[in-house]
Amino acid sequence: MRRFEGNLTASRALLDVELERRCDQAPELIAAARAAAMPSEILAPLVGARSLAVALRQQGMSLGEQAGSENALSVALHRLMFEVECNPNVKHDWAIQRPALELKVTEQRIIGAARVYNDSATAVNRLVRSVPAGVVARLAGGHQVPLFEATVVELPIGADEAERAESPALAEVAPQAPLHDDTVVPADRDAGVPGALL
Repeated sequence: MRRFEGNLTASRALLDVELERRCDQAPELIAAARAAAMPSEILAPLVGARSLAVALRQQGMSLGEQAGSENALSVALHRLMFEVECNPNVKHDWAIQRPALELKVTEQRIIGAARVYNDSATAVNRLVRSVPAGVVARLAGGHQVPLFEATVVELPIGADEAERAESPALAEVAPQAPLHDDTVVPADRDAGVPGALL
């Protein structure tokens, strides 16, 4: 139990470091994108998602709520990076390409760190639930730990969206704009990992 909890503590610390690194790197990309006159409808969600992720981490919210905000930040970052790659005006601008590349590397590190943390948490949970080792583990203070997975929250839809959902004709005339992303969505529990879309 002590070994598993040690692994869990180390993996959580690694995950926190990578999430903090991403929040520190994002403002440079945002500033470069503003200087390059990137669309505000892409920059505004990124600024909001970063602020929310920082606020939830500082307030000590649950791991599921933090994972949800980190996923939102990841989606907003990928949307901006997609625009950076497609926009011919900034495709060769090192001032914006450098922070975008650094954030891509950090995104991959976050995915790996989240996977390691979830594997460690699963090992602890499996031990606590097992018989007879779980009895001893619980007596020694062991308990179930949360995974780094986003909590699903139902959001109310607006009247115009409800009308469009009920009317196939309106949906064909005015379809929702697709969210472009180069992230591959895994088919397993890693859907809650930052960088993976829900």
